[in-house]
Amino acid sequence: MSKIEVFYPNYSRKAITFSIDDGNVTMDKKFIDIVKPHGIRGTFNLLSDNLNAFDAQGYRDFYDGFEISNHVKYHPQPFIDGVEYKITDAPFCRESADYSLTYKTDVDGLYYISKGKSWRFGCGAKDYIRFTKECNDELEAIFGEGSVKGFVWPYGKQPNMQVYEELCKMGFYGLRITGNTVDKDGFAIPKDRNNWSYNANNTALLDVAKMYEEYEDDGELKFFCFGVHSFDFERSGNWNELVEFAEKYGDRPSDYWYCTVYEAFSYEDAVKALKISEDKVENTSDIAVYITVDGVKRIVAPHSLVEI
Repeated sequence: MSKIEVFYPNYSRKAITFSIDDGNVTMDKKFIDIVKPHGIRGTFNLLSDNLNAFDAQGYRDFYDGFEISNHVKYHPQPFIDGVEYKITDAPFCRESADYSLTYKTDVDGLYYISKGKSWRFGCGAKDYIRFTKECNDELEAIFGEGSVKGFVWPYGKQPNMQVYEELCKMGFYGLRITGNTVDKDGFAIPKDRNNWSYNANNTALLDVAKMYEEYEDDGELKFFCFGVHSFDFERSGNWNELVEFAEKYGDRPSDYWYCTVYEAFSYEDAVKALKISEDKVENTSDIAVYITVDGVKRIVAPHSLVEI
């Protein structure tokens, strides 16, 4: 039987992408201006209530070439399982508010809740799902129907099982949590897409990227994703490391496939859908798959087959 090997569209086995939260346009512009000229692509995770810098066309132009994902309207934390929230009708004053209480906001179902000695938005499970759906609808009104397919937890995955179970039913291709996975799974495409995270944040970017570059080809498709906010580089004062990353790992299309998170996951799905027999390789997906047959490059077009 012929030897069949699978590759990304550029006949490499290593993908590079990113997952950047919150939609801070000032910092996102700085980020984009660094990575885009080097061909690096990825996903921006946005809050629909935060889109007030441009009109719809302006946002489409600003994030052109990148994926848009759902980061939940208002960036709330769902009420944590087992925690009692004491809701008060007293007006909220950030300077004098009681950290043991939960205060109403002007938005129905949205509250000010304490986190240590700070405040953030919070809500119950039903309202969290409502805000998630509203975010999808409002983002797609800007970026196009069906364009928002991924979900990213604000504050990382939260211990509210009702919310988690509902999110899993909503049809997202994945639910991203928070935290550096480094090379925990050998830089494999995440196996649990409802609990996946990036390999490196801004503080670990160059170190983990070097590990990725040096990782030997074991015949499997590899995945490198970095995050988590564009403003992290500003706060840490290490934009120079993003510049170094882009200059070193961008502009290398024969070594790396530059893709969005959705594209990486979708390509893996297409590979898994291949039907390989002794005399043919059949592609049952909507995505072209790149293979070699005994070392000879072949492209298996969507819903077609190649004889071997």
